Amino acid sequence: MYVIKDFHGKKVGQLLYEKAIAMAKQRKTRYIWLGVWEDNQRAIQFYKKNGFITFDKHVFTLGNDKQTDIMMKLQLN
Repeated sequence: MYVIKDFHGKKVGQLLYEKAIAMAKQRKTRYIWLGVWEDNQRAIQFYKKNGFITFDKHVFTLGNDKQTDIMMKLQLN
């Protein structure tokens, strides 16, 4: 989920997140997992604030650049 910088701090990300969680729960999904670039501390903090926990790391290649993604998950029950 990406939000254009002009919309940071305007709760757009939170609204998108809440919609995604509602859709997952409607489908009786047990958990959600995602990857966040390790240098994107803003996103990592956003997901932690919303209950996600870190469970692994993953190397993601973007062009010739190898980046590390922090793998995070949220148990939905």
